[in-house]
Amino acid sequence: MKVLLTRKALNEVRTFGEYMSRSEREKELLPSIQWVFSRVSTNEITGQVTKRGPHFALGSHETDKLHGLMILKQEGVTFALGLPKEAERLDFVEIDYADPDFFISN
Repeated sequence: MKVLLTRKALNEVRTFGEYMSRSEREKELLPSIQWVFSRVSTNEITGQVTKRGPHFALGSHETDKLHGLMILKQEGVTFALGLPKEAERLDFVEIDYADPDFFISN
């Protein structure tokens, strides 16, 4: 399978990776885009709770805990990627970004 991040998606992953590299951590972290089935978040100011259904989440993983994720490199940016099962049968996947979401654009 060939995977390509659009310019916007790659820039978001690059910016996040640069931010992580400036923070002091005991273990090396790799930026990741991973398919999650749901997530609950709470706004720290308003206390409003939001539940989201399936979507991609930008995060990070310790390099020794990347089980089941693909490790990819594009234009000097190394990142991990976890796709939904439905996308695994595709020959080509393009991932785009429109604040605040990553999505499969092809």
